[in-house]
Amino acid sequence: MASIDLNLQPLGAEGALAALVVSPGLQASATPELPPGLLELQAEWRRRFLLHHGSSAANPPGHVVDDYSQRVVHGLRHWLQDSSWSHLQRALQLQPGLPLRLRVAESLRPLEQLPWETLPLDRPIWRLPPQDPLLPVAVPRTRRSRFVLLVGQEQDLGLDQEVEALAGLARRGRWQLEILRGGRSTAQALRQVLEAEPGWDGLIYLGHGADDSQGGGKLQLGDGSWISGASLETSLRRAADRGLRLILLNCCSGIDLAHRFLAVGVAWVQVFRDPVPSGAAALFFTRLLRLLETGRPFPQAVVVAAQTLEQAPWAGCRGLLSVYCHPEASNYEWPRASQRLQRRELLLLAGGATLATSLAAPLAWDQRGRQGSTVWRLASWLGKKNPKLLIAQAPERLARRLEVISGGRFRIELADVSALSSSEILLEVNQGDKYECGYADVYYDPVLKPLMFAKAVPFGLSPREQEAWLWYVREGDQEVFYKTLYAKLQVKGKYLSNIDSIPLTCTGGQMGGWFKREVHDLADLKGLRMRIPGLGAEVLQHFGVVTDLDLNAGRIIPPSELTSRIRNNLLDAAEWIGPRDDEQLGLQYQARYYYSPGWWEPSTTTDLFVNRKALAALSEDLRAALQAACSETYQFIQRQYDLENMVALERLQQQGVQLRRFSPALMEAFEGKSREHLHFLSEQDPGKFGYVYGEWRHFRDRIRATIAVTQFSQPDRPA
Repeated sequence: MASIDLNLQPLGAEGALAALVVSPGLQASATPELPPGLLELQAEWRRRFLLHHGSSAANPPGHVVDDYSQRVVHGLRHWLQDSSWSHLQRALQLQPGLPLRLRVAESLRPLEQLPWETLPLDRPIWRLPPQDPLLPVAVPRTRRSRFVLLVGQEQDLGLDQEVEALAGLARRGRWQLEILRGGRSTAQALRQVLEAEPGWDGLIYLGHGADDSQGGGKLQLGDGSWISGASLETSLRRAADRGLRLILLNCCSGIDLAHRFLAVGVAWVQVFRDPVPSGAAALFFTRLLRLLETGRPFPQAVVVAAQTLEQAPWAGCRGLLSVYCHPEASNYEWPRASQRLQRRELLLLAGGATLATSLAAPLAWDQRGRQGSTVWRLASWLGKKNPKLLIAQAPERLARRLEVISGGRFRIELADVSALSSSEILLEVNQGDKYECGYADVYYDPVLKPLMFAKAVPFGLSPREQEAWLWYVREGDQEVFYKTLYAKLQVKGKYLSNIDSIPLTCTGGQMGGWFKREVHDLADLKGLRMRIPGLGAEVLQHFGVVTDLDLNAGRIIPPSELTSRIRNNLLDAAEWIGPRDDEQLGLQYQARYYYSPGWWEPSTTTDLFVNRKALAALSEDLRAALQAACSETYQFIQRQYDLENMVALERLQQQGVQLRRFSPALMEAFEGKSREHLHFLSEQDPGKFGYVYGEWRHFRDRIRATIAVTQFSQPDRPA
């Protein structure tokens, strides 16, 4: 869904922000400062709002609350008119009516509490979670709408009107409704219902909510107990796998709950950010349901229904209503009454053999149903470790995008095989007994050294050149050149002739690592203890650097151990990827000097390895869906690294990190030794490493000669 995205992140200086604006045709960042007094004014408004809607007769009148509300909105609007927001102002001008999506870092919660939705921008304003969810968005199902209504503890709330409105929709045949109320509103019952087949399209909650940043928010159930969003994660994830896309929370203090629900793949969550009177919430909620019933898309229905909160006696309530969305969310619309049910759904709901017989002819099995889908198992080298790293999110994203593109007909289940080496993962995929595909990093396995040309080699290809190389077919061949190598490789005595691959991720250019002391010349490298894998490590060993193979009993030091090893003086330097992921590991707190470039990995790509027989068994459209999902994931990962590295690098510099570049003399030495080492490996293994190296060099020279002619170069002078 096209949108203008505004991402707010903290910088090192107190009160300083990094604001990243991404819209069609525009990507830019700025560092605006918080306006003095705005957050304090918001706190004063909140205090008066809560007093006004309290029970005391001496509470401030509604016009006072409205006056403070207008002051907050004016202050927010005035802030965004500052020249430091010129990129956002330009994006809004160029894209009239396009939704604005706001993402605020967890540490900037006071900014998230501001009433952004009340800004007069003539466009929808939605909110994104602080970080991209690890799980892609839930897949829509073709069926009559199915909802769960969870009613919390009802004392002093008077929820009969809302419950009756929902039950009335069910009686009119607009949806199937499962009501959990009173004695049925328990944690156990809720989990059982959420995980039940054939799944649910939405969850509605009526009752009390509470903040709980660690637990993902809390809801009070009908039996009086409280349940956290975190404790529902497994059940909600299974529900999202079966189509749960919409959650309506008719309760207060919903920010933490919204973050948690989006993290499991729910597309849309409507919340009130702070406590509101139950009457105001009921009025909005009833209006929203009626609009949805008429066929209004959910985001539009919320905008119209919110107008009811601008009327007396609900002073200030409009500014507390927010809609959160998954970054990949598409519009949610209430299914029309004419939409027919899937045959499987009818059987599950009716449970009658007579009905099954009578409907067998007109309602043929919907091949998009879960029972008729193709299911693959994916063996992942990263498993569940380091989930915040972008490259670790690729398998989850691929699985969800594939399910969306295929309409639910092709699913991938992930398996954590992080205990296996990359060559062992490829062997498992080659055999195809347990796993049809695998996500493995050949860079960490010397057995797969010839495959590093499809990963990264020192002083190798740029990201643009690398992508072309991954699809390069040599004249006279029938497939991509580097794939012809698989039949030549052996793992434990077995050839990998049943392996195919599809490019899945690209990190782009990487950094040269974190150093506790500066590196001026080759003498500074002697004895340096550095975490670095692959061919780069082999080159640096020629200069006296002590690398993983010597420091960690022949095994690569995992990223999760880098900070502790530097802190405990077991490492002098370490490289990982780049600003975005390095910051996630906290490397900036252990080493001061951040070097570039990462000449050993100028463009790092990773493949999805696929069993050839399993791939050939797919229908043509499912093979195309797999290719499309891999291509989307590849572009997403590369784009996100570029965008997030930009902001992260600015933030690291604000924190005092010292950027350094390897000197020209060092780079000349590194390049010369890299060239010697590649020639040496080629002579050692001419049938595999040399076979690829020769064609790779030929391709490199040709593609660079072409780009030198066709690529426009910016003039070397100030703009």
